[in-house]
Amino acid sequence: MPIIGKIIRVNTLPPIDKREPNVIYQVAAPGSPTYTDYAVDENGDLKTHAVVDGTIPLELADSNISISDADLLSEGILSQAQYNVSTREKLDQKLEIPLTEGNAQDYPKIIGVNNNGEVAKLPAGDLGKNMMNANLSNSAARNHVLNASFSINTLGNPYVLSGLPNKNSDIANFQKVVVQNAGGLNAVADSKNILLEIPNQLTEAEKSAWKTKMNGGWSTGTMSVAVMSPPIVDKTDRPFWINLKGANLNLPSTSFKVELCTKDSVSADTATVVLVIPGSQVQLYTNGIDLTFYYNFKNIPEGEYKIRLWNGIAWYLTSATIRVVNQIQRVPLTNIVWEQKIYNNATSPAITQAGASVSYSSDSNVKALADDSTFIAARKTNELIGADEDFYMSVEITGKTATFNGPNGFGTMTHFVGLVNASNPLDLLNQTVANIRLVQSYWYPMGKMFPDNSGEVITTSDSTYALKATFIRRGGSWTVIISFNNQTLTYTKTGYTGAVAFGMYNMNTMGNTGISANIVELYKL
Repeated sequence: MPIIGKIIRVNTLPPIDKREPNVIYQVAAPGSPTYTDYAVDENGDLKTHAVVDGTIPLELADSNISISDADLLSEGILSQAQYNVSTREKLDQKLEIPLTEGNAQDYPKIIGVNNNGEVAKLPAGDLGKNMMNANLSNSAARNHVLNASFSINTLGNPYVLSGLPNKNSDIANFQKVVVQNAGGLNAVADSKNILLEIPNQLTEAEKSAWKTKMNGGWSTGTMSVAVMSPPIVDKTDRPFWINLKGANLNLPSTSFKVELCTKDSVSADTATVVLVIPGSQVQLYTNGIDLTFYYNFKNIPEGEYKIRLWNGIAWYLTSATIRVVNQIQRVPLTNIVWEQKIYNNATSPAITQAGASVSYSSDSNVKALADDSTFIAARKTNELIGADEDFYMSVEITGKTATFNGPNGFGTMTHFVGLVNASNPLDLLNQTVANIRLVQSYWYPMGKMFPDNSGEVITTSDSTYALKATFIRRGGSWTVIISFNNQTLTYTKTGYTGAVAFGMYNMNTMGNTGISANIVELYKL
């Protein structure tokens, strides 16, 4: 602390360049009873504010030389006057407190400052920009970390995420998918787990529809085979046609399989495959009921085999078997003996039987044509199969739909072709224990074909027709099959186990009609 020396009384404070150092100036206007003290140190700096003209502090007056700050001196500010000019320039650049309410369009700039205290004008519109209020883009990687829950409620408005990279060629490395719970919480899960869980979310109807779509529209319902015909083949060098009758057999033409498996195969997934039937030897049908294939079994070992089917989604293994034998035990058809009974014991060249064939045509000489439900003819063979013997019989039937002389009649005529109790005396009535019913309908020529007492029917309006009938007996179970014009009907029942013969029974009608039947094949199982 410098020592202030003498006291000098003056009327006015001397100018800066006239002041002495280390003194106290006592300033008083003439006649004033009081003084104002002003101390000046050894550097000439005024230690007590003096006011010029009652408004400007003396040390800020341009005439005051009191600059001793090194930083100011280094900037070239050597006097109060220079300092005042610099200060005014800086004050002119200061912002006043704003009173006007504005917006980013009318006032597009704001002030920004860097770490060095340097300022610049910035776009006001960039302040507060985010994904909700701006069309943002970036040229460098960006990360956003959520340290708390974050929710977006679109209120039903579209929320689009586009332009993502396509990873179809790298799907092995992209196995995660976005999932959401009932509360809207998003998460990720393995795609395989989602696929495994999907069936648990579907109704049975939805499962069936989904499987069908996945299989190209082909049925994926549970396959079943009720009948396999014939159930026995031999090792002769010739193809056998095997007919399967069941449900959901309309297999997709591009991804099906038909295989022969060992009898001891229990599971469809683990069945032991003996051979695969070539696709070119398989006939598929869209009705879902039928499937047919042929194969030459000459190189297949003797034994029983199951059939395995693949529908593009699942395997099915039949419970029924097909037996391969060295030689089928065929029943001779050359020594058949027929019995015949005709209405009123008449004779007619239109009603015949010989060998393995039997035929009928309307003959007004036997009885006048009428819709009277009278049986006109009955024929049966001698015993062909003994009691409790299983067999397979294939029959070809050809028919002629009824034509009428004059107005169409209103009645019907029925022919019964099939197997008969061999011990029953022949009579003019339906004596069959298993049959094919062929009905001539009224109004217009039409043939109706029924397998036994089935309610299912195949119809034709052709003037002539040909069908294949199959009769199979295993124990007390009968299977009757009609195959006609790519249609198949099957009827099963439990019935007669005694000795059987083959027969035909014909009823009268108003129209002219005809039918013939020929036993093609008969062998024991």
